[in-house]
Amino acid sequence: MRWGYVFLRAPGVLNGEDREKLMTTAVEMYLSGEDERDVESVGFEGRVYTERRFEMLGEFGGQRFDVELETIHGRDSGTFLVNEQTGGQGGGFSRN
Repeated sequence: MRWGYVFLRAPGVLNGEDREKLMTTAVEMYLSGEDERDVESVGFEGRVYTERRFEMLGEFGGQRFDVELETIHGRDSGTFLVNEQTGGQGGGFSRN
């Protein structure tokens, strides 16, 4: 079992399903080691990408993923921090 957390800053015009789709894309990319992926939905199209940088949000940190979108309301962007607590080993314990 692998677990972690994701922090998301995304455009307010996206519905919950679209936000979830973008977060899922970032996590899949993290797990597979991808650097870039095109995304689209009814309300947007764009790309999710990473430069494999580690960033902090308060006391929480993770690999940064960015999203550039073209929505029905114009251009927008978002940022994700993806952090895996198990380090890919599964079943690990973390006090974080």
